[in-house]
Amino acid sequence: MLYSLYTLVDITATGHHRSGEKLERNQQQNFDTITQTIQLAGNMYYDKNPIIIQADLFGQPNNKCWFFEWTMELDELFYKNNDNIGRLKDMFEYVPFIAGLTESVIFDKPYFKLGSNIIFDFKQ
Repeated sequence: MLYSLYTLVDITATGHHRSGEKLERNQQQNFDTITQTIQLAGNMYYDKNPIIIQADLFGQPNNKCWFFEWTMELDELFYKNNDNIGRLKDMFEYVPFIAGLTESVIFDKPYFKLGSNIIFDFKQ
């Protein structure tokens, strides 16, 4: 299965873990939060870093969003209650992130909330 997410949170993969600009470190920390949360279920694989797109998601047209795709070592790791990504949705609910980076949205609370600032999808 090919999994994907769309988020309003800046998850730019900069590769800056300890040095560099504070912005780049914080962007990388958000990306690390995404990958580490996913990896709670198993090993993930991805070929491309997140990209920025314009999308009519989250209730507003042409929002600046980050799009990210990955696969898992085993299918159905996120299956729950007849939903192929049910467990994935649960795993991300209320996970904190660093806000105030290059997002075009101001967040009330700096945590992931399904449908408000993150959406998941999959393809078989």
